[in-house]
Amino acid sequence: LYLTEETKQVLRLSLTEFSLPKFYLLFGISKVKSAAVIAFRSSYRDRSFSPGSYERETFALTSLETVTEALLEIMEACMRDIPTCKWLDQWTELAQKFAFQYNPSLQPRALVVFGCISKRVSHGQIKQIIRILSKGLESCLKGPDNYNSQVLIEATVIALTKLQPLLNK
Repeated sequence: LYLTEETKQVLRLSLTEFSLPKFYLLFGISKVKSAAVIAFRSSYRDRSFSPGSYERETFALTSLETVTEALLEIMEACMRDIPTCKWLDQWTELAQKFAFQYNPSLQPRALVVFGCISKRVSHGQIKQIIRILSKGLESCLKGPDNYNSQVLIEATVIALTKLQPLLNK
C-alpha cells in the first residue's frame, strides 16, 4: 500500500496512543504492566497460564464507543489513500448484520459499532433499533436483575444517539 506521510503520521500517533497504559482500560486490560504480556501469552510458553488465571475485566460499551471511533479515524485516514477501498462498507454491513440479530453477547456491541461507523441510516433501521430497545425494556420489567437487558438498553441508546443526526429532518 502507498500511504501519504500524513496518513503514516496518523497511524504512528494512534499506535503511540493505544500503547499508553491509560488506554489499556479501553481494551479491558488495565490491570497489567504491558498489553503484550496478555496479548502474546500462551499455555505452551507459560504453563502457569490458564483462562482463569487472571481476572478478566468487563468491557464497557463506552470504551467500545471510544475504540470504535479511534479505529474509524485510522480507517478513514487510510481510505483517503486507497481510492477503491471498501473497508468501511464491509465493516458497516457486518455491524448491521450482528446488530439486528439476537445474540446477548454480540448484539449490544454490534449496535454501538453500527451507531459509531454508519454514515447514513434509514428509517427502517431506526425502527428496528427502537424495537430492540422495546424488547430490552420489556425484559427489564419482567426482572430488574437482567444484566443483558440493561446492556442492550444502554447499547440502543448509544446507537440512537449516534444515528439521530443522520436522519432527514
